[in-house]
Amino acid sequence: MTPSQVASKYIGQTEIPGNLGFNDAVFGAKMIEVGFEKSHAWCCYFTELVFKEAFPEKAADLDKLFSASTIQTFSNFKKAFYPIQYLPKLNTLVIWQRMRNGVAQSTGHAGVVTEVKNTWEFKSIEGNSNSEGGREGFEVAENPNRRVKIDVTNGLKVLGFITI
Repeated sequence: MTPSQVASKYIGQTEIPGNLGFNDAVFGAKMIEVGFEKSHAWCCYFTELVFKEAFPEKAADLDKLFSASTIQTFSNFKKAFYPIQYLPKLNTLVIWQRMRNGVAQSTGHAGVVTEVKNTWEFKSIEGNSNSEGGREGFEVAENPNRRVKIDVTNGLKVLGFITI
């Protein structure tokens, strides 16, 4: 299965409010297996689960590259020389960094690109999100209107699209 297909099967999975776990025990066990801990933001754990299921032969390498932190995850993949594009590409890991008043923050968001609409627009499936595209959500959701934004003062700025 492709990463898009794997991610699609989890749409609608919900958390116990406050990032305290998951309402579906099977999904929760899978998330714990990839490192989820109570109170952690879980978007990056979700993408790790997706890529491990899509590429089980790479699971040992992915264990070393994914982190609870999206920014650290991006850095790890970059240091490991994984291909990083700056425009959307199907079945890639997309990493955003949060910007506040034009300053990069230590937090971000992660998802799986499920469709490329055009040069700057794409669909993605994300954990710890919602159908409005929030980075602090409560479910695995498809976000159909994501855009690569060059100049972001406040909000999420795409750092890159990583091919695994």
